[in-house]
Amino acid sequence: MTDAAAVLSPTAARIHGWAVILGPLLLLASTLAFLTEGGVNAGALGGVIGVWSVFTLAIGFVGLHRLLEPLAPRAAPVVLAIGLIGFTAGAAFNLLAVVEAPPATAPVAFDAAVVNHGPFVLLALLPWGWFAPLTFVLTGILLLRTGLAARWSALLMVVAGLLFLVGRPARIDAVALAADVALVVAMVPLGWAMVSAARRAVVPTR
Repeated sequence: MTDAAAVLSPTAARIHGWAVILGPLLLLASTLAFLTEGGVNAGALGGVIGVWSVFTLAIGFVGLHRLLEPLAPRAAPVVLAIGLIGFTAGAAFNLLAVVEAPPATAPVAFDAAVVNHGPFVLLALLPWGWFAPLTFVLTGILLLRTGLAARWSALLMVVAGLLFLVGRPARIDAVALAADVALVVAMVPLGWAMVSAARRAVVPTR
């Protein structure tokens, strides 16, 4: 991986690097919490941790794309914009999981919103929610094409995005869990490389 110190300040490398590490770990923790409650996207604890995960993923992917931008000056900003939209929608989905968690009153919040305001309210979540896994796929492709990360890491990020697309909307617990594990394995080494670069960097005295 390209030395983050060549692009990021030590403080930025630490912030983005730890976010790259913690974001997928929090996403995995959210899914595990969901599995103890009612399945993917169905539970208060999973929803709360899920909100934390998308905050952290947003910070992490900003850092990754700051490293990618010198190597892919056109594609990286576009993919980052897609990602920020997707992570914002991810927060909405996780908040919905909290609101609709048992023992929620009937009808559930989103169903009631559709009844009261019509299908237009679907545009608060869709297609934006699909932008997050699309970001994983596109970022993995950029990492692969630029050589910024190891080939296996880039390919795992692509796999994670595809599994996310299959597992989350259909609420297939095992597939969603596999997607999160793939994302953790893909991203944690990238984040650690960024943190390590910050440790090696010499901070200017002026």
